Amino acid sequence: MYDVVIVGGGPAALSAGIYAARYERNTLIITKEVGGQAIVAGEMENYPGFKKTTGFDLIKAMREHTESFENVQIKTDEEVKRVEKVGDTFKITTLGSTYEAKAVLICSGKRSRKLGIDKEDELVGKGLSYCATCDGPFARGKSTLVIGGGYAAVEAALILEKVAESVTIINLNKELSGETITIKKVQDNPKIKVINLANTVEIKQTNGMVSGLVYENIDSKEKTEIEAKIIFVEIGSIPNSEMVSDLAELNDKKEIKVDESQSTKIEGLFAAGDVTDGYFKQIVVAAGDGAKAAISVNHYLHRFR
Repeated sequence: MYDVVIVGGGPAALSAGIYAARYERNTLIITKEVGGQAIVAGEMENYPGFKKTTGFDLIKAMREHTESFENVQIKTDEEVKRVEKVGDTFKITTLGSTYEAKAVLICSGKRSRKLGIDKEDELVGKGLSYCATCDGPFARGKSTLVIGGGYAAVEAALILEKVAESVTIINLNKELSGETITIKKVQDNPKIKVINLANTVEIKQTNGMVSGLVYENIDSKEKTEIEAKIIFVEIGSIPNSEMVSDLAELNDKKEIKVDESQSTKIEGLFAAGDVTDGYFKQIVVAAGDGAKAAISVNHYLHRFR
C-alpha cells in the first residue's frame, strides 16, 4: 500500500514526486516514459532559473532530483489502464500489474491530436510526423510543412527552419496564436511562410511516401495542392484521462475538472498538469500544479494517521 501513486512522468508528476518525498510519503510514479511532451520541447527561454535550456535537459534534471529521494520509485514502461476507488483507498491497474494507494494523483498529460483524414496512419514515419523535435533532422534540406497555427505549430516552425530548405505553416485560423515574441520570430523569418484560413483535406503521397498536401481555403472553398517532402502535424492534443473517465468529472474536452487545490470531486483523487481543465498549458504551470497537488495530497493523508 503506497501513500500516493502518481500517474504520469512529465513536469507535474516529477514536481509532485519531489514534494511528496520531502513529506516522507511512500510514493510510486507510474509512466510509460519519463518526460511527457516536455521532453521533446526545443529551446526554452521562459523557465525560471534558466536563461536558456531544452525540454530534454530540464526533464533530465527533474528526474535526477526526484530519484535522489529513497522513498520515491519510478516505474517506466507501464501504462495505467484504470483507477478505481475501493473503500477509502484506490486500486491502480496497469497492463500487467495492480497497485494500491491511499491517494492517487493523475499527471498523465496529453497526446498529439490527429488530422482524422484518409490514410493518415499509413503515412506516419513515411514523411508524416507529430513531433518536430523528434523527427526534425529528417527535414534537413527539404521543403517542409507544419499543419497548425497555435503555440505548438509556431514552436515547431522555428525548430524546423534551422534545418529545412523552407517551412510553410498551414493554419486553419485567421492568424497565428501563442506568445507574441515567438509569433514575431516566425513573421520576421524569411524561411517561414504562413498560409491562413487553410483546411487540410488530403495528404498526397508518391510511392508510399509523403509528397505534399491539398488544402481548402475556408472562405473561397478553393482547393490548392502544395508540394512537400515532410509534414509535421501540430494541431493540439488530447487529454490522457481515460483511466479515470468513469471516476472523475471531465469537461467537454475530456480534461479532468479540479479545484484550486488540484482536488477532483472524488476524495483522495487529485490531478495536475495538462490533463486538467486548467487554462494555461505550460511546463512551468504544470510543475507548479504538481507541487500544489502534492501539498494537497499530504494534507489529505493526515486522515490515515
